[in-house]
Amino acid sequence: METLARISTLRGTAAALYGLSHGRRALLSVAQPALGALLAAGGFPDLRTVGLGLVAATAGMLCVYAANDLLDVDVDREAARLSVPGSSAGSDGSVAPLRTRPLARGLLSERVAVVWIAGLGVVAFGAAYALRPGCALIFLACAALEVLYCALKRTTWLKTVPAGVLIGLGGTAGWYAVRDLDGGALLFFFLLATWEIFGRNLSNDLADLSLDAPLGIRTLATAGGPRWSARACFAGAVAILPVAAAQPAGWLLRSLLVTVAAWAMTLPAVGLLRRPEESVAQAYFDRASLFPPLAFAVATIFFALRSGT
Repeated sequence: METLARISTLRGTAAALYGLSHGRRALLSVAQPALGALLAAGGFPDLRTVGLGLVAATAGMLCVYAANDLLDVDVDREAARLSVPGSSAGSDGSVAPLRTRPLARGLLSERVAVVWIAGLGVVAFGAAYALRPGCALIFLACAALEVLYCALKRTTWLKTVPAGVLIGLGGTAGWYAVRDLDGGALLFFFLLATWEIFGRNLSNDLADLSLDAPLGIRTLATAGGPRWSARACFAGAVAILPVAAAQPAGWLLRSLLVTVAAWAMTLPAVGLLRRPEESVAQAYFDRASLFPPLAFAVATIFFALRSGT
């Protein structure tokens, strides 16, 4: 019985750590630097780069997402005390902290969270440094941007800018792992930054409107209203199409990237523009979140078919 109790405790802790790191979303986010590596290499990188990159990206994403929860724990606990109702879906964990954030729910101690984040950070930094020292510096820059983003939560809705820079830099680390930074890397940075700001961040803020307003969290939705937030999302969902079309790849792959961006962002943004409501914003956020994984899958299939011909 004692052994079973220990196993149950370990499982509970593992589940809480997975929740702390927003495991599903963090693992899907690995597609961002992976896509950058594919575009930079114009195909598949060597196995060493793939192996180290997978370790660095996975540990780095888990680390940054967990750090977000740790930095936001006071806000999440305040939401718990106020019993503030959140959006129904809570895909990234920020929409419904009472159900998804283990620190706020008392399922995990802050000491364990700090050890978890530090361990992941060491692994991510070491693997990134083994790839290229510059990749490790990019990881540190992303960590600093995450701290800045959380610090601005109640200050300005423009915190979405460091969020976009963070995601753009993180993806560009995949590019830099196989090729020096150049104009193509800058185009890829803007692709991911545009996606993060207008596809995920602003839409997630609109989906969180009823949660954020009582807590004094500054977002475009709370400051300017749902309609302005929806208009910004729509503008970004249109703007990402020429950015996708300008990526450093052949015309066929660029066309495929545009198609994926249109499906993931532009089309659902039309519905959000017509109905700037929390539930519609959540649906848009969920679909837009699929852009990097789908783009990576499309690029992988494209290069696989090309190499086989």
